[in-house]
Amino acid sequence: MSLQKITDKLITLIAVGMCVFQLYTAFYMPFPGMQQRSIHLACGLALAFLAYPKKRPENPSLRNVSYLFGIALAVLTFITCLNVTFNWLEMNEPMRLIQPTQSDKVLGFLLILLVLLGTVRVVGWAMPIIGLVFLGYAYFGSKIPFALLRHAGVKLSKLISMGYMTTEGIFSSVLGVSTTQVFIFLMFGQLLESLGGSDFFLDWANSGFGKFRGGPAKVAIFGSALFGSISGSAVANVVGTGTITIPLMKRVGYKGDFAGAVESVASTGGLIMPPVMGAAAFIMADTLGVSYWEVCKAAVIPAVMYYLALYTSVDLKAKQSNLKGLPAAEVPDGMALLKSQGWMYIPPLVILVFFLGVLRYPAYKACLYCCILLVVLASFKREKRGVLKREWLNILVKTAKSSVTVVMACSCAGVILLGLQSSGLILKLSNILISLANNNLGILLFLVMLGSLIMGMGLPASACYAILCILAAPAIVKLGVPPLAAHLFVLYFGSMSAITPPVAMAAFAAAPIAGESAVKIGISAFKMAMPSFLIAFCLAIQPELVMIGSAVNIVFVVVICLAGVLSMSVGLQGYLFQNESIIRRIAWVAGGVLLILPQKPLTIMGIVIALALVITEKNFWKSVKVKRRT
Repeated sequence: MSLQKITDKLITLIAVGMCVFQLYTAFYMPFPGMQQRSIHLACGLALAFLAYPKKRPENPSLRNVSYLFGIALAVLTFITCLNVTFNWLEMNEPMRLIQPTQSDKVLGFLLILLVLLGTVRVVGWAMPIIGLVFLGYAYFGSKIPFALLRHAGVKLSKLISMGYMTTEGIFSSVLGVSTTQVFIFLMFGQLLESLGGSDFFLDWANSGFGKFRGGPAKVAIFGSALFGSISGSAVANVVGTGTITIPLMKRVGYKGDFAGAVESVASTGGLIMPPVMGAAAFIMADTLGVSYWEVCKAAVIPAVMYYLALYTSVDLKAKQSNLKGLPAAEVPDGMALLKSQGWMYIPPLVILVFFLGVLRYPAYKACLYCCILLVVLASFKREKRGVLKREWLNILVKTAKSSVTVVMACSCAGVILLGLQSSGLILKLSNILISLANNNLGILLFLVMLGSLIMGMGLPASACYAILCILAAPAIVKLGVPPLAAHLFVLYFGSMSAITPPVAMAAFAAAPIAGESAVKIGISAFKMAMPSFLIAFCLAIQPELVMIGSAVNIVFVVVICLAGVLSMSVGLQGYLFQNESIIRRIAWVAGGVLLILPQKPLTIMGIVIALALVITEKNFWKSVKVKRRT
């Protein structure tokens, strides 16, 4: 048997074992944190070495070396992790933590190296480099020339014992989120996709919006929002729905770069769209000590505004270019679709919201019951029973493989946390950031935005958030921002990096489908999403947007911000009832910005500017007169 076949067999075996273990612990939760996390990491890290890199050398000898190296690293992974699984009680004794044994030092050092190497393979170099920087800072602290950052230095044995033998390093609560919460949601998403859920949501969106002007673009918005809130990945969302929506958009008249931008922005929004957000939302809930439902509630209004800004841009572009919808014959019957398939896909999502919001079940329990319900409902249909029978093994393997990115990001975040906590920098970092910003919240938010966008260029949104929720969010909270709003701010910009040039990963995924330059798509997407960037800033200065405050204040702020989003979209698109001049476009954008900003005098100025622009819009009054006559 060739090494490739052996590797494939091992991947299947470990993936199935991982899924069985996760389902068992989700039902019964019999394992303490260190045991459960060590088994979870053993499987995830081993899969990282066996399944990555996806492209092997063409030379047969080098290819075999690559497979053999991956198998050897996977074996080492199990040795180091299972040592924790079986000996964690003895390893947590105070004297052993102070004076770890020789085997503890060797295995701990090996696991830290394995985590860094696995993260390089799966996520890239950015996160491991950050981890090495903070570990280096902890170890060489006494040699740092700057007094503000200098500390006594941490011994290597202490770094290893903290990182390997406690929950303050690799096996931190961040990895715990991947272990208990994220994996089950990934399984739910994989089940939905394998059973045709993504096609259903796309067809359902098509039935509602396909016939409208520029219909395919509106289908892309709602289809990607539905699918993206389940997939949790902007790139996967672009590939999954963009292959259908982008060609349709081009067919009705949208340019390739605009079509690719619409899909990229819509797909990115799935990461912040409840009820199923990206993995970062679970990390946020755990970090803040709140339920996942509280995070979902806080994210609803900003997510709706995000998609409203996109919908407005698409609609105005369709009106400006006189684009039509799809022919009636190509638009599915919505009611027929709900009757034939909706009974299988809608109830699990409704039950998920009910269990999270009303019964207040833990997120993983609620999602587990939804997985069971989906399988039961699918069993009533012969075709879907066939899919389950044929694809059950692939579903388990794909679920485990899809979890590897999250496992590596969370375990490497533990390495970064180890450097921060052992050196004491985590206690000083907020003050350092606040000093850099000169105690100015606006400057601090701008610095954090830049950090999020830069880190997000090389990291998935979950990894970016996992780092910045430790480094930056506490500083924002110290300047008076509610914790939930501060963390959502960080999450937003970590997600927005997927559509921010020069490295806009969602745009690169859309480029070959649209047949356009990724740079052009990225620029169009960035322009389209600009109102959302301002909304993200307002999360930190207008807590009403995350449902903090009285009902009256929340409604008022939401209405004003919606008006601001619409105004900015008109200015950026350059069209309302006619092509707008440069001066009017600037005025529309300025009015929108003033409407969204929280100070009352600025809001009043924004209202005045917006009203003045509407009153002086000639074609608006013509359309009103025509409507009155008819």
